[in-house]
Amino acid sequence: MPFEAILFDPATKASSRVSVQTFGSSLEVVRGATGESLRVDPSRCELTAGGWDHQSILISWPGALGTFALSSTDPLAASELARIAPFQPALAAALKSGGRARRHERMGLAVVALVTLLPALVLLSLFAFRNQIVDAVLKKIPVSVDQEIGKMFEAEILRSKAVVAENEATRAIGVIVDRLKQANSPRGFEFRVSVQRNTEVNAFAAPGGLIVVYTGLINEAGSAEEVAGVVAHEMAHATRRHSMRQLIYGAGLLPLMGLVIGQPDTASLVQNLGQLSELRFSRSQEEDADRGGFDSLVSAGIPTEGMARFFDRLAQAEGAPPSFLSTHPSSAGRADAVRERGRGVDAANARPLPIDWDAVKASIR
Repeated sequence: MPFEAILFDPATKASSRVSVQTFGSSLEVVRGATGESLRVDPSRCELTAGGWDHQSILISWPGALGTFALSSTDPLAASELARIAPFQPALAAALKSGGRARRHERMGLAVVALVTLLPALVLLSLFAFRNQIVDAVLKKIPVSVDQEIGKMFEAEILRSKAVVAENEATRAIGVIVDRLKQANSPRGFEFRVSVQRNTEVNAFAAPGGLIVVYTGLINEAGSAEEVAGVVAHEMAHATRRHSMRQLIYGAGLLPLMGLVIGQPDTASLVQNLGQLSELRFSRSQEEDADRGGFDSLVSAGIPTEGMARFFDRLAQAEGAPPSFLSTHPSSAGRADAVRERGRGVDAANARPLPIDWDAVKASIR
């Protein structure tokens, strides 16, 4: 069956498209423009793989005025040329060479693609497995590192002009923390308290154990038990290392790896320590801290209804948005969850905190 090829004629120094087929034991080349045919003796020919990628078949033979060269990339060329016995060994070698070249080409393209895409693949992998990476490394970081990071922040926060001097409010928060701490004090955490003048209804825990409570929270709460629920929740964030985890997210993985080898990127961490009060925990972390705080209240013999009532207050203030519209569970949903868990707890050991809440509020006015 004829196949297409390009013939270089040394007489004209030009190339033209031709049709080639076997004719008995010889090769017949038919010029497309003139229809002139040329018979070629295979015994005088040399067959090799041609082209930079070895994907063409090149046949050359001597002529009166120079060397003829026939080149073809037609898929039919191999099967047609295989009919001629003298071509068969060289044809097999040429096809093998072309196969190697194709494999090398694919491998080269794969390497180029990998090198080009590697940065993107690394970023995608870090993003896809960021939770697993942080969790795995956190397990290797001792709690003493939490304490060291907390101290970096503590010195600054305790020098703030917003710090409330010792009064009924600071003593009341101290009583709450001591009661929770005695009932459930994980090793490695030294909980301390700082009350600060700030109208925001908020409290937060630094890594290692410093608890900061804003006066806005004290004014909003209706009882010591309500604040105890918030403090227990924040203590759970610290003991379950949620704060540490979120700081690492904010600072990036490099400071995290520095912590593992004992050379933390202090600048990055300090920058994020200043944003502790603005940390945003995931929905699962908030629910985990609710459960941990609830268990601490039960262990300390503090009524859990206070935690539920404070969530009720937040729900009224925020208009009780649907849970599915927020990254965090709704306050109303959290209040319901606390009460549901409270039904299965023996309340006989629960006792109100010995704190005059009206006096506490009066001390910060």
